[in-house]
Amino acid sequence: IVEGQIHGGLTMGLAPALYEEISYDEAGNIRGGSFMDYLLPTAVETPRWETDKTCTPSPHHPLGAKGVGESATVGAPAAIANAVVDALWHLGVRHVDIPITPAKVWRLLRDHGVTE
Repeated sequence: IVEGQIHGGLTMGLAPALYEEISYDEAGNIRGGSFMDYLLPTAVETPRWETDKTCTPSPHHPLGAKGVGESATVGAPAAIANAVVDALWHLGVRHVDIPITPAKVWRLLRDHGVTE
C-alpha cells in the first residue's frame, strides 16, 4: 500500500511539471475545461518508479502510522524542473517554467544556440 501511495503521489507531481496548464483563448474562454481535453498523466505516460523505504514510525499515532503519498506530490514538480535545468545548465539555462513541454525545451535549446 505504501509503495502504491508513493507512486501515485509521484505521478500526481508529474502532472503539473509536464502536463497541466490553464490557458485561455482570444475571447477569454478557458481551454481544457473538461477532462476530455485537459492533459493528465495516465498509466501510459507514468514512468516505472524506483523507490526505497526508511521506516520511521510516528510517535504521535498509536500505531505509528503517518501519510506518505502527499510528500511525493509536493516535491516532484520542483525535482523534475531542477533535473531539466541541471541537464541544460551547460548551455546557460538557469530556469524553466512548468509545465515543461517539448515545445518549451525546443525553444530553450534554440535560444541557447543548439540547432541540431
